Amino acid sequence: MKSTIAYKDELTQQQWSDFQFEPIQIETLPALEDPEDFRNSFTFRDSLLEAFAEISGKNVLKLLFITPDFNLNSAFYGIAYLEGKEIYTATIQQTEIFTNWYDAILDEDDDEKDAKLFHFSKNSYSYSPINAKKHEQIFEQTGEFIVSAIPNEFIAEKLAKEKADFITPFINLDVEYDFEIIKANFEKLVTENSWKVVAPTNNQKLYDEFEAEAGFAFPQLLKDFLSLHNGVEDTRFLNAESILKEWRDWQSIYNEWTQEELLDTYSTNEGKTLLMYTTPYWIPFFNLYNGNFIALDFAPAEKGTPGQVIRFGADQEIGYQEAESLSAFLEQLLNSEEFEEFDEDEY
Repeated sequence: MKSTIAYKDELTQQQWSDFQFEPIQIETLPALEDPEDFRNSFTFRDSLLEAFAEISGKNVLKLLFITPDFNLNSAFYGIAYLEGKEIYTATIQQTEIFTNWYDAILDEDDDEKDAKLFHFSKNSYSYSPINAKKHEQIFEQTGEFIVSAIPNEFIAEKLAKEKADFITPFINLDVEYDFEIIKANFEKLVTENSWKVVAPTNNQKLYDEFEAEAGFAFPQLLKDFLSLHNGVEDTRFLNAESILKEWRDWQSIYNEWTQEELLDTYSTNEGKTLLMYTTPYWIPFFNLYNGNFIALDFAPAEKGTPGQVIRFGADQEIGYQEAESLSAFLEQLLNSEEFEEFDEDEY
């Protein structure tokens, strides 16, 4: 298909006329039943992604949908970033069902005649007006525009190296701790609160899965802690399976985001925790609910301590030290007032 080209750095030098915009029809749109339905935008997005995948024969990682400025042109364009680092360009024919759907997704304040640039992917939907500067970039420096919007998957190796180069100096899996103190504090918590401990089990399979995915061994500190329990009923302590699941969820975010997206240089945390949204070396073991967790940190900042206990999650831009060690955190929980700080309603 001549409209499909391989991604390469030289694309930045190409102009609009260097790309072939194949005329296509969108045949994946369902009948429009309710033009006022708030879900229409997502149905429209999904239908376009599906159509471009069917026509190109490849999974679509990201789609740029360019609408007309009727003073300058009257065409709808699509630029699809495909798996395998390929780019597919097309002109979308204005069939009746397509234009009806497009009219339905416009906000009340939108002028149908103003050009807009939509960014579609499986989990995202956004758009912005195309001003004169953006119009010039799209139609005159097209290659530069296309390269500037590539999905992270196109440069995954480069992004992975950037993240590895940043975090490697901070990694410290060699944590000093007194397991007898951890055990004593945990057992005292169990006794005082009449908790029912789920008996520890052999988690070696989970530990092996973690190591295969993380590239480093499941920390001994957490292995020892899980030798005391495999979860505690009606508490926020995670069992081994839940720890792995939550770590994987946050690992997927870390893998998808760039180092620049992960880093937050506007927030402060006394230099104890990296100014990051998440890292693979934060391993959650205590659920604060609503996407927030207490974790063990094996890549602390300069003033932090390896194995320190941190708080991070969906509601926070960066991680914060909660206690200098696991034993100190458990000791905090022994104080009923401290324990109340983790009330579910606060998170």
